[in-house]
Amino acid sequence: MLKYSVNENDIKDWVEAAKEIKDHYDIDRALQYLIGEKFYEIVSAFHSSRKLLRIIDKEMRKADYKSIGIAIYRNLAVVTDVNQLYLEEAEIITNIAELLEEFAALINNVFEYSEIREYFKSNPCLGAASVEEYRYLVSRGMVHNSLDTEIRDALIWGDMMKYFAIE
Repeated sequence: MLKYSVNENDIKDWVEAAKEIKDHYDIDRALQYLIGEKFYEIVSAFHSSRKLLRIIDKEMRKADYKSIGIAIYRNLAVVTDVNQLYLEEAEIITNIAELLEEFAALINNVFEYSEIREYFKSNPCLGAASVEEYRYLVSRGMVHNSLDTEIRDALIWGDMMKYFAIE
C-alpha cells in the first residue's frame, strides 16, 4: 500500500510550528507557512497525481494500448507496468485527499475562519515565504514561472479555498 510521504504527525507538527510563528511574529507569517507553503505543497502533489492518472487513462483508451511500457535511459531499459502504476497513483490520490481533509480540519481548529479568509483575500504567494523570496527564486531559475504554472496555481488556489469553505 503506497502512502504519500507526508503523514499525520507531520501536519500536526506544522500546525504547532504555525502557532509558534503566530505567537513570535504574526498571523500572516503563520498562515503563509502553514497554508501558503505546506498545504499548498500537498494540494500541488494531489494535482500532479490527478494529472498523471488522466494521462494514463487517456493512454489506456487507445486501441494500441500496451500495459507494459519500456523506456530506454542511457544503457538501461526501464520497464513500467502502467496498470499497476494507475492503481498505485489512484491509491495515492485517495491518501492525499484524506490527508488534506484532516490537515484543513486541524488548521480550522487552531485558526479563526476570519483569519483564514483574510489570508486568502490577501492574495499571498504560493509555495514561498514571501513575494520577495518568490521573485528571488524565479530570478535564479529555481522556480519556473509561465502561463502554464500560473494557470496551475490558480486551479490549486481554487481547490485550497474549497477546503476552508472560502468563496
